[in-house]
Amino acid sequence: MAGIQAAELGSFLRSRRTAFDPGTAGISVEGVRRTAGLRRAEIAGLAGVSLGYYTRLEQGRAPHPSPSVLSALANALRLTADEREHLFALGGDVRLLPAEPTELAPGARRMLELLSVPTAAYVINRYSDVLAWNTSAAAIFGHLTEGPRRPNNLRYVFTEPESRRRFSDWADIAADSVAHLRAATGQRPDDPVLRRLVAELNAGSTAFRELWDDHELRHKVSGHKYLHHPLVGAFTLDYAVLAVPNAAGQRLVAYSAEPGTAAYRALERLADVSAPPETAFAG
Repeated sequence: MAGIQAAELGSFLRSRRTAFDPGTAGISVEGVRRTAGLRRAEIAGLAGVSLGYYTRLEQGRAPHPSPSVLSALANALRLTADEREHLFALGGDVRLLPAEPTELAPGARRMLELLSVPTAAYVINRYSDVLAWNTSAAAIFGHLTEGPRRPNNLRYVFTEPESRRRFSDWADIAADSVAHLRAATGQRPDDPVLRRLVAELNAGSTAFRELWDDHELRHKVSGHKYLHHPLVGAFTLDYAVLAVPNAAGQRLVAYSAEPGTAAYRALERLADVSAPPETAFAG
């Protein structure tokens, strides 16, 4: 196992162990523990592996763990389906994934063009780079502008003060953004693009660094965004995330509201003051 991948596996195991409530496994806790969660000896016992071997796993020094060991650890830690998949991806050989397009895929372009105003939409890759967007999205999110560097949702959330004013539930948005990046990039912890992005955000944001260290995983395909815009005030949009066919890693995110609602009227007003139709999409 590559050194980076082994270290990432150890860090993930440690994060899940320290987040585990001992009482859930029937382990009584007396007195005050110096660290939260399970002790290494306790998780090793629950998984049926030696303490020495488990310690080496957490330290990134163990041989390639077998599927049975990974399964035992997943069961002992009571991992979710996403967390279990992540654990096996980190514990197995780095598999060659389909090559990802670096530019906007034709299918993504077509999906974006089919959406009618005032629906807001953009296309992102697995690093949260925004590859294309329509005018409604540009009117809502201030970072969606042409420039020498592609807009990136994570940079916007963690390094642009405006994002804290724009997202009424900024803390939830921040946690979801990091958890989604973890889930989207879990099979390639040694990806140089990912490593550069994480290093940049770690250096520029304490909040990102703390959330990244939590190792939370989240694949969200729908939900609500609570927004505040200087032109229309507070409003709430529904969103849906759709995978782009034949374009690994690219997803279309669409924001909408029920016609006749205050949120829909806010979308209409923002669409009216945004760029003309001929500049409705970039990329």
